[in-house]
Amino acid sequence: MTTPYGVGPSVPQALPVRTVPEEYVEERNGVVCWWSGLKREGEWVVPRNFRAFACMGNIELDLTYARMGVGITEMELNCLMANIEVTVPADIRVICDGDAMAGTFEIKRVGNPTAPDNAPILKISGTAYAGSITVKVVDPNAPGWAERLKARWAALTG
Repeated sequence: MTTPYGVGPSVPQALPVRTVPEEYVEERNGVVCWWSGLKREGEWVVPRNFRAFACMGNIELDLTYARMGVGITEMELNCLMANIEVTVPADIRVICDGDAMAGTFEIKRVGNPTAPDNAPILKISGTAYAGSITVKVVDPNAPGWAERLKARWAALTG
């Protein structure tokens, strides 16, 4: 088994403690990106209601090490001729309800991500206007690109 980047051996990754007490969770916050790029990653606390807007720019939200409150966290994503990408680990349950007008709003599941019964819930909504909103739910133990390529080659060559 290789790492998600296809280099070296991988070890099943332990997921961080996901939830924090309610007093540490902001009720409302968000980000705005105009003609630029914005990236939020590492350890951060996702507000109960998070909004993001991008205009001719790029927003990347990585929830791999993010912490959330217990229950439902809502994320509203809107973009205009821009791109918003959200990476969600397998231990968060995701519900998506978005629209696209001359763009895309999609959810991709990489590997076999299954959230535990007591997982926090992330409800994502919004609209992509001539842009792209992508939500990737990633299993940290899924095979990397090199491993998938080798498996396809082996299947073709028999």
